Amino acid sequence: MSGNPMTDARSDLREPVPPPAKVIAGCFATCAFAVAILTGLAVGNQTSEVLMRAIVCLFGGYVLGLIAGEVFSFAIREHLREYIAAHPIPNSDVSLDDLVGVLNVDRNTESKPNTPTNAANR
Repeated sequence: MSGNPMTDARSDLREPVPPPAKVIAGCFATCAFAVAILTGLAVGNQTSEVLMRAIVCLFGGYVLGLIAGEVFSFAIREHLREYIAAHPIPNSDVSLDDLVGVLNVDRNTESKPNTPTNAANR
């Protein structure tokens, strides 16, 4: 931390982004929970019964969201591979694996404010 609120705020924005499958799973789980709560209350069930069913729906929605997220991610990667193969960049040996390797952030290391790459991004 440098003590400068603007620099510190920018460094917080460099946190790694969660994988799309987990984001989709979280959305599925939240929607399933909300629908279960609203439906249970609209029907007139007891509160404890509504909450128990909503929690079950929360976990079920998360599992379904993980599966859907992985399927979506796989479909997007395959489409990008086909697109890159069909539309190569002239005089370049770049593949999708190279691009993904550059875009992935190593989640085990933290960004260091004094490195040349971070200093150039400011």
